Amino acid sequence: MAHYIHHVPGRLRVNTPLLKKNEPRARQLKSYLEGVNGILQIETSIVTGSVVIRYDRCLVNSTLILNSLYDLGYIQHTDTLSGPAHGTSVTPKVVDIFVQKLMETALERSAMALVAALI
Repeated sequence: MAHYIHHVPGRLRVNTPLLKKNEPRARQLKSYLEGVNGILQIETSIVTGSVVIRYDRCLVNSTLILNSLYDLGYIQHTDTLSGPAHGTSVTPKVVDIFVQKLMETALERSAMALVAALI
């Protein structure tokens, strides 16, 4: 199962074959994401098999959203993640580094917010 993930702070786009031509699954995902605090807008497309998620960076982060998609079975941590340019495969090591950086950034921002709140 191939996936494509594109992220800029506050916006996450994920293409997954599970949504393609599957209206009930797209509605189910949208309904779940609407219940996540901090998610502002969800757009699903059964034509492209994608979901675009706009979120408040102060309330939720992309790592939490991606982990939720993983837990729900919409994405997998495998070497079949498609690269952005030519459909090349992204190795698991690159994916691990990406997730690790996301986690570090989230932890760093949380620590800074905690320090700011205490001051």
